[in-house]
Amino acid sequence: MGASERDADFKAFYDSEARRVRQLALFLVGDRELAADLTQEAFLRTFRHWNRIRKQDPGPYVRRALVNLCKNSHRRKAVEWRQRPVTREVHPTPDVEETMRVARALEDLPPVRRAVILLRFYEDMTAAQIARALDRPLGTVKSDIRRGLQQLKPLLGEQVGGRLDA
Repeated sequence: MGASERDADFKAFYDSEARRVRQLALFLVGDRELAADLTQEAFLRTFRHWNRIRKQDPGPYVRRALVNLCKNSHRRKAVEWRQRPVTREVHPTPDVEETMRVARALEDLPPVRRAVILLRFYEDMTAAQIARALDRPLGTVKSDIRRGLQQLKPLLGEQVGGRLDA
């Protein structure tokens, strides 16, 4: 495969996945600029290995790279994460308000558990797909889903059972 064909193949992949991966990053880190940076780095890492992974499904690869980058970012900024200043109150619409409430609840989850919950319910991946994407045992992923939902239930009320558990 020539360089221009490889580049076109990667561009098609990027065009089809970038928006969803960026949204996933935003849910994982809660900061638009950081999410954009981490998304760009995840796609860059995917491109570096494109010849090897393009024959498989590269979606899990870019998501695993993103989750790993988010975990590393979270570790570096753990103190800052807990002590970030409260922003001024905005009067959002009910849908935005609900999204912000869910995002705040997700912040209380450990990074990997947050990633598992988002991949399961936002990306609509099965537990087996998540296990492959994150290179984690299937039982661990199922446990992360169960524990994550248990942790979210007191924060979100009964919506966890109906909305996230669907």
